[in-house]
Amino acid sequence: MFVFRAWALCLALLFTPAQAQERPGGVIRGTIVDSLSGRSISEAEVTLADVDKPTMIVLTTESDGSFAFTRVPEGLYTLGVTRPGYLDALEIDVRAVTGRTTRTDFQMARQPLALDEILVTTKAVGATQFGSVTATRLGREEIRRGAGTAGDIFRGLDVLPGIANTGEFSNFTVRGRGPRDNLILIDGIPFDKVVHFDRSLGEEEDIGGGGRFSIFAPNIIGGAEFQAGGWEAAYSGRSGSLLKLDIAEGNPDTPVISARVDIAGGELTYDGPSYVASNTSVLLSARYFDFGNLFKVIGQKDIGDPELADVLFKSVTDLNDRHSVSLLAIYSPEDYSRDVENVLESDDFEDTSILTTEQDSMLLGLTWNWLVGNEGRLTNAVFLRDSDKTSRLGEAFPDLTGVEQDPEDVLVRENILNLTENEREIGWRVDYATPTPWGSLSLGARYSRIELDFDTRLEGDWIRYVYDQDDFRADSSQKFVVLTPGRIDSAFIAKESRVSAYIDHAFFFGDLTLRPGLRFDRDGLSGESLWSPRLSVDWQAGSATRMSATTGIFYQTPRVLDLAADPTNSQLENERTKQISLGLEHYLTPDLKLAGEVYYQDLDNLIVPGDATSGVAFNNGTGDSAGIDISVQKRMSNEWSTSLAYSYSRAKRDDNFGEGEYDADFHRPHVLTLAASWQPNDRWAVAAKWKYATGRPTDGFIINADIFNDPNNLRFSKEITTNNTERLRDFHALNLRIDYRRRIGGVSVITFLDVINAYGRTNIDSLEFDERRGINVFGDLSVFPQIGLKLEF
Repeated sequence: MFVFRAWALCLALLFTPAQAQERPGGVIRGTIVDSLSGRSISEAEVTLADVDKPTMIVLTTESDGSFAFTRVPEGLYTLGVTRPGYLDALEIDVRAVTGRTTRTDFQMARQPLALDEILVTTKAVGATQFGSVTATRLGREEIRRGAGTAGDIFRGLDVLPGIANTGEFSNFTVRGRGPRDNLILIDGIPFDKVVHFDRSLGEEEDIGGGGRFSIFAPNIIGGAEFQAGGWEAAYSGRSGSLLKLDIAEGNPDTPVISARVDIAGGELTYDGPSYVASNTSVLLSARYFDFGNLFKVIGQKDIGDPELADVLFKSVTDLNDRHSVSLLAIYSPEDYSRDVENVLESDDFEDTSILTTEQDSMLLGLTWNWLVGNEGRLTNAVFLRDSDKTSRLGEAFPDLTGVEQDPEDVLVRENILNLTENEREIGWRVDYATPTPWGSLSLGARYSRIELDFDTRLEGDWIRYVYDQDDFRADSSQKFVVLTPGRIDSAFIAKESRVSAYIDHAFFFGDLTLRPGLRFDRDGLSGESLWSPRLSVDWQAGSATRMSATTGIFYQTPRVLDLAADPTNSQLENERTKQISLGLEHYLTPDLKLAGEVYYQDLDNLIVPGDATSGVAFNNGTGDSAGIDISVQKRMSNEWSTSLAYSYSRAKRDDNFGEGEYDADFHRPHVLTLAASWQPNDRWAVAAKWKYATGRPTDGFIINADIFNDPNNLRFSKEITTNNTERLRDFHALNLRIDYRRRIGGVSVITFLDVINAYGRTNIDSLEFDERRGINVFGDLSVFPQIGLKLEF
């Protein structure tokens, strides 16, 4: 109730009549360029339409591709661009603000066909012209207003087909693959440290590549382009999906300072000119949160004390008409501690772990864009990626202390398992694109130097109460396993290089586009030389219908933690996936699209763990995935938008240890998402999202009682007997969001209420075993409201 009352108070303040005199409207300006060559497009027709009224303003771009609408009344608008020889482009939710310039740039894709009319529209920037019909781009406003996301991009992707996300963690899974299988690029640079509190230690707590919070503050991502499969030869390293995140650029015309404060911390953002050089824009975001205070207030002190900070800086400098340079810097430190006091707050001592983690992650990137010759475009990027992490895991024994608990009297074994992860990568990426007489050509190369220093140390023998029936035990009648330093301790130090090159060419044959591609990778860590052919075919079957087919080979590098877990793991090889898909896209109306895709993936050389009492892993695994993704999307028009995404899949794996096939860890046969958004005017926005997914697979097991035969030290164990033969209960939840925006004088006041799991469904996504009571316990995501108040100056 506290959260709802606080939000009601915010609204009451906002509804207080503003006394400031209204000033002239805002400005909406931008530039139209060719998506392939980067050249300006003159004489394009740009239409500005009010979302509330049937009024339109039409302009024609200047010789430099620029356009500007001036004295635009404050509100929401849609921008549309048309030009003969190009696919129409569209950007919805463009907001005009009094006294401010709103920048919206377009990259228009060339139309390779001779049809009189095409209903297919592309997004403003970077839309995918070829390949899978389910490839989708989300804009800045679409990400921000999603229900149940609070601006977190990874929680908002589940509106797309093939994606599953429960909302508890900042991650996503695609077509039965895990979060660690997703390739994520930040402004074209690979970066996997995109979430906070992604634990390397803690067994069940390591949820496969998703932490609690994204490193990106709300409204920092300018756009997100997602592909579930069939992407071009320029990208490799992960084979589950491709997500390209574009950091928003600073406004070169109008400075805006925004601030947000809540009980856990706050954030400050500057978006505007640099005032150092007239041709440079800057985006600077800094935030700090200490969630320990929040957990104390809401009665969840047992969680511990997580702290995080994120600092992001991006500048863009237009040197001249042909050259531009962008600088990106991200720094994301975090600390998490859980001590005896937190253990004593845990119900029935369900979680007795003592944990300390510290991590500093950093990314520096410098990108130079050069328009070469008449139509070529060359992009060079150099980057430095660095991450240092230490983790120390211990255990408390409060049940052996007595009824009256004092933290100083509780038996504790600290720093049992210690892990150090230091990794650094220096890289260079070059890409060249140009039209040709037959279509378009793209080629490029990659080089990176990787330095790794990982160390795992176990301080003495350690009893574990969850084990597989085939795990090593000195005595086969023993109903637990013992980790020993001799089998766990490991050190991994490596300095190696990775080199890649690729080429793609799209051939236009009237309404048919054929795009073959080839990629070569030399992986110094595995010692492998790998060839990856790719092919996509697109057929524009009519003005509103497109069909696509994709196929190719995709490789996935071994996870560094797997390489470091045991000295023999240095021989691990890349995993391989062979993919094929067939899709159909049809526009029922200009704002209503139906898309569907069937796919099949054959996986081999998968890395599978061996015995749990050691870190040894093998490339024994095989598997396959097949399914269909269907989506219906109505873009924002006439005040509302809606979408439906449904996926059916089958995902099997086989470790080839003689136990046969089993369901993949993240396999959910049915996933359904219904989302809707209503914007009656430029002040109010209401969004809702209902999600359903089949429960995750879980292992079959038996419980062994009194494994020590000691009534004074009663312990149970959980013995895994079958792999993923059971399922957790089905997941479903309703998320709601309300936004209100009001301008008071020179300040824009924005407030929102975002409610995750509004009807309080008890959803179980993982199980942990309590060895003191011999039961499985679970953490469920109950009703979780988030309130935000933001001021823009």
